[in-house]
Amino acid sequence: MTEIKAPEGGRPVSEMQRRIAEEIMNTERELTGCYARRFDDLKPESRAHYLWLALAAMKAMREPTPVMEQAAEWAAEDGALLDFDRDDFRLTFTAALDAEISIAEGGKDD
Repeated sequence: MTEIKAPEGGRPVSEMQRRIAEEIMNTERELTGCYARRFDDLKPESRAHYLWLALAAMKAMREPTPVMEQAAEWAAEDGALLDFDRDDFRLTFTAALDAEISIAEGGKDD
């Protein structure tokens, strides 16, 4: 897999960030009646716009929703998570998302 770089400053872009950015772009274009283009064919400033929107979406997902908490609790009760309990699931989810956000922010830890 080749490393994807953001158009501005050459920061790395996580796979999650890129997928979200492309989906935002495609959805916006469908809603406005524009024909879809390839993400890579956009001007750098347009790609940067969608990447920033994707980063905002990723940050919004950092805190699990009540439905996610309930799903983790059910999985723990059913033994689907084996040795994981609800808090382990939440920490694992948050750690994975934090890693994606860190990549998107150029390795910045907050």
